[in-house]
Amino acid sequence: MSALLFNACQKGNSDYVKSLIDSKYDINQLDEQGRSALHYCSENTDINCACLLLKDDAIKTNILNLRDNEGCSALHLACMNGNETMVKFLCEQGANVELVDNESHSLIHWITVCGHLHLFDILLQYKAPIHTADIHNAFPIHYASQLCSVPTNEDLRIDSVKGLAILQKFIDHKVNIDCTDGQIRTPFMWAASAGAIDAIRLLYKYGANQLHIDKDSLSALHCAATRGHAFCIRMLVEQCGCPIEGEDLNGCTALFYAITLDHPDVCQVLLKLKADPNHKDNRGRTPSHCAISKGNLICLKYLIESHANIWIKNKRGDYPIHEAINSLSVNKVRNQTDESLQVYNIIRYIFKLYPYRISIQNDEHRTPLHLAASLGDIDTCEVLIECGAKINSFMRTSAGNYLTPYDLARIRCQEACMKYLIHKHGGQRGNLLANIYARRIQKYYRQYKLRKNSLVIHREKSTPKIINNLSKPSTNILTKPKNVLLKQAQLCLDNKKYDDLKKTRSLNFQPLTKNSLVLDEINAQDRRRVFAKSKTTITPLTHSDEAKLDPTNKIIIHTSNSISTSNKLYERRKLLAEELHKLKQARLHHHYIVINRPLYKILIENAFNPQNRRADEIEKYLETLLKAYDTELEAIRKRTRSVPPKLNRRTSQLL
Repeated sequence: MSALLFNACQKGNSDYVKSLIDSKYDINQLDEQGRSALHYCSENTDINCACLLLKDDAIKTNILNLRDNEGCSALHLACMNGNETMVKFLCEQGANVELVDNESHSLIHWITVCGHLHLFDILLQYKAPIHTADIHNAFPIHYASQLCSVPTNEDLRIDSVKGLAILQKFIDHKVNIDCTDGQIRTPFMWAASAGAIDAIRLLYKYGANQLHIDKDSLSALHCAATRGHAFCIRMLVEQCGCPIEGEDLNGCTALFYAITLDHPDVCQVLLKLKADPNHKDNRGRTPSHCAISKGNLICLKYLIESHANIWIKNKRGDYPIHEAINSLSVNKVRNQTDESLQVYNIIRYIFKLYPYRISIQNDEHRTPLHLAASLGDIDTCEVLIECGAKINSFMRTSAGNYLTPYDLARIRCQEACMKYLIHKHGGQRGNLLANIYARRIQKYYRQYKLRKNSLVIHREKSTPKIINNLSKPSTNILTKPKNVLLKQAQLCLDNKKYDDLKKTRSLNFQPLTKNSLVLDEINAQDRRRVFAKSKTTITPLTHSDEAKLDPTNKIIIHTSNSISTSNKLYERRKLLAEELHKLKQARLHHHYIVINRPLYKILIENAFNPQNRRADEIEKYLETLLKAYDTELEAIRKRTRSVPPKLNRRTSQLL
């Protein structure tokens, strides 16, 4: 039965409503939304149904100011519908014009948002409050400042002339033009956010503060750049005098917001208005960091055209390209594939312009490929290698180790990326490559020294000899002593040549020819053994015939000045013992066997190259070498005990 009354009131069927009232129908009934029959009369311009419902004073008291579940009374609904007849009738019946809904929206809020200019005078005549804040602490003038914008919903479109007239109403009634909402934003900032140029112009004309900032230090220019209102940006800067380099709490200008939120037209306008393309925020980031990290290629091109430096580090020491690679890992976690593809396009564009920057390192000495490998990002590694990144580029740690992208993927346990680098592109370990390159440099340096010595000998042989002509009679008294001096000088030069030649022969140096260089490369290891024999004492591992025939099965203990004392020999013995224990533990637990620099130096000095050796061979050799050091230490102890102490001058005189 309640639905019959509601339908009749909604359709304006006063006769049916009267019959229901005469039949003692309960008019105080409510529907599921908490609305009475009077709420359904708010859409009708015919007030007969409303008059019948409010005829009884008891019923009038119950339903006149009754609010539904959303806090709206019948007067609220009439104002929303722009029903001038019903608004006048309800006001005459004594409806409360100060009522607000559940979000504290007043009647003035609703007629402002809905653009019902013709209801202002009626409500103001009945003393409706014009300046009350809603639940967001926003006043009706805030909403009025946005009416001149173009709404996204065409149903909410309001004529700009009507919107300006509503805003003028508030200005004429002396409303505070710089009132603030919950975010401490003024109507001027609301108008900038909406791109309402006419409202901005009107508010600025009546003295609105264009330099006001909200609680996050955002200005009207920031608000316009955030929403992408390029046409509004130019007016704010040129006509209203808004500072183009105004910063928020993070030190970001409006250019940062335009690039981050992908508004290239706003970015272009700001750069034409002389915005700084290299401005740094509190984290040291520039607009280039934002453009590259967000994959905004158009804005990046605008920045480069405006002479932006895209190779500026932030406070963490990262270049924009490093920050972009970090953002790629975040995009993959969030499944943002479109943004990742945009960043890949930017990476290709950057290294096409700057190919020599492909191995640029941040403050942690990481190249882009090192960073991508440490994050396990195979797609980014593939793009960087496509752009020319070196697969085995070095980064040096504070401990002096050389790491390649493969090393970082292995350390970070990125197994998929590690297999990709080693199997598809031949990734290698950094310390191994560093040793290989160092040996090559040493070999080339030795060849250079041989060439230099051969050139010196050749020049000395090609110099003309000094010949004294004794056939001519001497006409001067000083001629004979001069000839004697020349002979003596020539004799000294010949002796020096002979000594130099003897030294070169003793060191097995031959004149540098093509065949000798080939033999030098082939027999380099044999020459080192011959040189070691002349400088060291050799202790064989075993006294069998095989050991005598095979020179590699010998342990060479240096007696140079670096280990001449028992203390230094003991330090080497201690180092060997520690490294031998580490090697055994690594072999037992199937870990990687690492030979550090001091141990590698000792093995090379003892003519044992650990490269391409099995773990058991290295372990066996270290055990034998450790025994040899123990033997040498024991011999040093015995010698020091057998030698009598030195006598000082005083004791010798007594004897």
